[in-house]
Amino acid sequence: MVRLDEILDDKENYNFLTIDVQGYELEVLKGSRETLKNINYILIEVNRDELYKNSARVEELDEFLGEFNFQRAETSWEGETWRDAFYLKR
Repeated sequence: MVRLDEILDDKENYNFLTIDVQGYELEVLKGSRETLKNINYILIEVNRDELYKNSARVEELDEFLGEFNFQRAETSWEGETWRDAFYLKR
């Protein structure tokens, strides 16, 4: 595996991030700390329950992204345990 921070040389040219990695979202975000400084919008899969082994729940993603001034703006659960969420930088 390679961290996103390691492969993006021109991080300042990106402001939108979309992630769907089957329950590994929090780990991808942890490897994107420098990239997140330039990102304003994130579309990411979130889970209410442990859909995948050791997958982070939506509250954990909220907490981690909150450290970078992101707030979850939209989530449509429609009775499911997983869905996509849209985060905006405050």
